[in-house]
Amino acid sequence: MNMSHASGDVAASDPLAVMVLSYLDDPEIDLHADNPEVERRLNTWHYSLPIGFDLAAVAAALQHVVRQLSKRHSGRPGTFYCWYDEQAGQLRCSLTSKTVDELPFGGRYRPTPDVTDVLGLAASDAQPGTIPWDELTEVEDSAESSQRTPDPFPVWAAALS
Repeated sequence: MNMSHASGDVAASDPLAVMVLSYLDDPEIDLHADNPEVERRLNTWHYSLPIGFDLAAVAAALQHVVRQLSKRHSGRPGTFYCWYDEQAGQLRCSLTSKTVDELPFGGRYRPTPDVTDVLGLAASDAQPGTIPWDELTEVEDSAESSQRTPDPFPVWAAALS
């Protein structure tokens, strides 16, 4: 990792923070407003969660990434965002030319200005990427059950400035 991106001891303090900061080392990350599929494919990173990650260090790393991306893409509109994928047990981050209200999700999401809303969800997952048997429920085969939509998931998004 190019440690010139590190801010203070953030990179050295936590393995997940180090992985998040490495986002800045990928030269292919760029805004592609004319091609959202390329933008999504090149800019979306997935991080498996180490046990007991330092929430404050990861939050600081994510904020640092936004500041550096803002410098790199100065004058170009964009949004850096992250969410916790409960099914995969991963923290995911991406960069898009879209606004926070237009993020490329197929489902409902809830923008949050506080990154700890996302990181807290990840930190509280005792078994990332698995669903305990006692949390499984019987699926009803009816029109009513097929029309239910899951609650929106939190997404932290920061506009590049």
